Amino acid sequence: MATYLSSNLRDIILNTHVPLVFPDFPIHWECFDDSLLDWCARYDKDASVSSLPAFESMAIADCDTPQWERKRKRVKMTMHKFLHDFTKEGQEPTEWAAYQYVRAGEIPASCLTGIDFKCFGFAEHQNDYSLWLGSKCANTPCHYDTYGVNIVVQAYGSKSWLLFPPETALQSSRIPYEESSVYCLENFYAPAPDKLSHYEQFQGQAYHCLLHPGDVLIVPRHWWHYVEAVATSLSVNYWVPLKTDLDLILDELIVKHVVESFVKGESDQMKQYLLNPNQLDEIADSASSLFSQFERAVQDPSSASKRKLWDAEYLGQSEVFKLLSSVEVRVRALDVMSKEAYTQLLSNNAKRHGATQLNREDNIISSTLEQLINSMCAPRCIATIKREFFRRLGQNQRI
Repeated sequence: MATYLSSNLRDIILNTHVPLVFPDFPIHWECFDDSLLDWCARYDKDASVSSLPAFESMAIADCDTPQWERKRKRVKMTMHKFLHDFTKEGQEPTEWAAYQYVRAGEIPASCLTGIDFKCFGFAEHQNDYSLWLGSKCANTPCHYDTYGVNIVVQAYGSKSWLLFPPETALQSSRIPYEESSVYCLENFYAPAPDKLSHYEQFQGQAYHCLLHPGDVLIVPRHWWHYVEAVATSLSVNYWVPLKTDLDLILDELIVKHVVESFVKGESDQMKQYLLNPNQLDEIADSASSLFSQFERAVQDPSSASKRKLWDAEYLGQSEVFKLLSSVEVRVRALDVMSKEAYTQLLSNNAKRHGATQLNREDNIISSTLEQLINSMCAPRCIATIKREFFRRLGQNQRI
């Protein structure tokens, strides 16, 4: 792809304020030339026999809350077994399974041949991308990513993306705590039928797209998104690291300290409720060890990332739209969903609620304590703490 085109695409990606879709983008990644069945067979052939991929699985009828990772089972199986057990045509599944947020270094090299984000203007990606494989209904609860701009390439199957701008008044939650992910409590997988009026208030800020093979989605910084596979799906994503990310390292360390202060000395059940599974082995040994990370982040924030960091938002939106009209690829800026389409999506998902409530999490933590933790970790509260922290640092330097 011509250098000038990739340069223009980079400018668009780093500056757009709305999600963009590049339908049927002219990208050629050799590893996806054949079918998903072939890709999975290659994975099984070339993967280490001693390390089967660890899939997550969950009952489709589990609707009481968002389908948090802590509620999912972990099952090691071959790709062949995944396709056999979870992707049978003509059968409505009762469970979904997914092998997702898998870093490139964990995938056989033969399954990654040709993947390169330089066509979007980011040759310096250092293979720092992730793969997301899932059967129908596999989903990620609504959240936003603290860091980066997200480039998503749909390789196989199709995925539904429901997105909201950063200012949308969703109920933010740091429970379960996952470093660099801010969840919300709204359950877009299965909104309770008697609470649909709560969700209707977000219609004027809801954006939606359905990605098909070859489509590319750009998710701007801090946009909320709920993602669900509508058919067996494999996608690849790359978070473009930004210079502005450095300013948020301290925010994340403060949140980590707050949440972990409520975890230490508690039961395993409480830890598994408060922390995402990938954080259970990341608990700091002591407050002082965590504060040493604070100091490094404050004194030399650039040392926290060895990746190339990009400037963002250096173009006005009129300049971005001028670039959009001039690039030689198809591109579509997403529009706000119509009231009818948004209502239909909510109504369809609300039908997942049945008489049976699975995997309930009653009496693990009091609702008052949960609200306290979320209040202490709310983004505006963390921003206030950080401002006061830097004010005091500045005072000490003048004394």
